Amino acid sequence: MGNDDWRRRDGNRGKTEGPAVRPWLLVTLAVLIALAFVAFVVAPRVHFIRGLSLREANVVAREQRVHAAAHVALAPLPVADPIVQRPGTDAYGYPRSYVDQSALRSLLGRGKFAELSAYLEKFQAQAAADFHDEYFINDSSDAFDSAEREIEPSLDAWVKATPNSFAPYLARGAHRYASGFALRGFNDVRATPTDNITAMNAAFALSFSDLEHALQIEPKLMPALRGEMRIAFAGAEHKAEFAAFAARAFSTCPGCFQVRITEQVALEPRWGGSYAAMAAAAARADSALNPRFKLLPGYALDDQALAQRSAGDGKAGLASAKKADALGQNADFALELARALEDQDDDLGAMQAVNRALDLRPSRVELLLLRAHLFTREANKNWEAAYRDLMAGLRLAPSDRQARASLPYVAQALIALGWEAHQHGDENKAIRLLDQASEIAPSHELEQRREAVLISGFHGKPEEIVALSAAAEAAPHDFYAHERLDYALSQTREWDRIAAMWSAYIAQNPLDGKAYYERGGTYSNSGQAEAATADAARACELGVSAACAISR
Repeated sequence: MGNDDWRRRDGNRGKTEGPAVRPWLLVTLAVLIALAFVAFVVAPRVHFIRGLSLREANVVAREQRVHAAAHVALAPLPVADPIVQRPGTDAYGYPRSYVDQSALRSLLGRGKFAELSAYLEKFQAQAAADFHDEYFINDSSDAFDSAEREIEPSLDAWVKATPNSFAPYLARGAHRYASGFALRGFNDVRATPTDNITAMNAAFALSFSDLEHALQIEPKLMPALRGEMRIAFAGAEHKAEFAAFAARAFSTCPGCFQVRITEQVALEPRWGGSYAAMAAAAARADSALNPRFKLLPGYALDDQALAQRSAGDGKAGLASAKKADALGQNADFALELARALEDQDDDLGAMQAVNRALDLRPSRVELLLLRAHLFTREANKNWEAAYRDLMAGLRLAPSDRQARASLPYVAQALIALGWEAHQHGDENKAIRLLDQASEIAPSHELEQRREAVLISGFHGKPEEIVALSAAAEAAPHDFYAHERLDYALSQTREWDRIAAMWSAYIAQNPLDGKAYYERGGTYSNSGQAEAATADAARACELGVSAACAISR
C-alpha cells in the first residue's frame, strides 16, 4: 500500500439517425462496462447467487481483491528524474522533495525498464550514503506495493529486461507482498477462510524469493530487508527469523526510521506482542542517531487508538490519537487522528489532519483515498476534488478497497452535477464533469448523456455549422468548441474535414490527449487503422483512460 503504517490491511456516437458510430469507442465501452459490472454488481452479491457455495463465493471475492477496480490512464512520463522537487528539509533533516510514484508506474507501464532500474539504483546509492534519503528508495519500492494482477506481466518483463539489477526483483517482491494481504482479506483471523491464509502464504513465499534475490545483488537494500521483516511476522514460514532480519536491518542502517516502524508494528498485541515490548524496542533506538526515533513511542498510542475505536470507544480512541500526534510531525499519527476525528463526525478536523499528513507524505495512497472520501462528506463536499484524489489513488493502487468503495459514488455525483450544469446552460462545465465521470466509470449511458450535451441545440442546419466553425476558429485552445464542431460534422460524415480540424488544434495544443483520441476516432471511421492506432497510443500516453483500453 505504499505507507509507513500498513498494519490496517487486516458507446455509440449517436442514435440510429445521427452521428456515425465510432467502432473503437463501442469496443472500449463494452470492455469497461463488463469490468465495471463484475466489480460493482457481481462481486458484492456473490453470496446471493443461487447455487453458489460459501467457498465459491469466497473465491470470487478473493479474485476481486487482486484485480483493478478501474482501468485509468497512466500519468505522463517524467521529463527528468521522477522527483517532485520541494525546497528544504523537514523537522528531522529529511528532504521535502519526494519520489513521483505515479511517474515510476508510468515508466513500468510503457516498458521503460532500463530507465526504471537506473532510477532505483540511483536512489539506493543516495540512501546508502545518507539515511535521510531513505524515503526515496522506500517510496520507489512502495510504488509497486499494490495487489492488482494486471501489473504482473510488466513486472515480469522488467525482470527479463534488467536481470542484473536489484530493482525489478524489489518491485515484484513488493507487489507480491501486497497480493498476499489482499488474498487474505480484511477480516479477523478467526473469520478468515483457511484457503485465504494458504493463498497469502504462497504469495509471501514468492515475494520473499524476489526480495532475497534483490539482496543478493544489493545487500544494503533497506526496503528489501524491511519487506522480509514484514513477511516474517505476518506470514507463517519465517516467523522465527524476525529478530535476525531486524538485527541485520538495524546494523545495515542504524539511523533508518522505517525499519524501526516495522519492528513496532510487529510487536503490537494483535501480532502477538505487547505494549511493553513496543516501549522497550523504542527505548533501544538511539535518538542520537536519528531524532525521528523520538516518535517511536507514538506507535503504541496509535495502535491503542485503533483498538479503542474498533471496540466502539471512539472518544478514547481520539484521545490516544491526539497523544500520538502531539509527539511530532508524523503522517502515520495524523492519519490515525483523521480517522478518529471522522469517527466522531468531525469531518472538518479530519480534513485538516489528512491535509497535514499529505504535506508530509504527498504520495501516500491511503491519504489520497481518505481525502477523496472526506470530500464526499457534507462538511467538505467537493466532488471534483474527490475525483482528482481518487484518480491519483487509482493510478497507484487500482485494487484498493477504499478506491473501490468510493468510485461509484464519485462517478454518480459527477454525472448528476454534469447533467444539472447542462440543464442550466453551462455546457463546458457539464462536459468537464461528464468527462471526469467517464475517466473512472465509463458507460454507454454516460456517453449518450455526453453526446446530448455536445449536440444540444444543433438541428443540422448549414448556418449552425458555420457558427460552430467560427466558434472553434475563435478559440484555438478550447477543446470543447472543437468537439462540438466534430459532433456536428460527424452527422454528415465529413471525416477529412474533422481530421484536419483536429490536426490544426493539436498543432496548437500538442499535449491535449483528448484531441488525439478524437482524431483517432475520426481516422478509424475513415478506414485509416494505422493512424487511428497511433493516435490512441499517444492519447493514452497523455492520460486518456479510454485510449489506453484501445491501445491494449
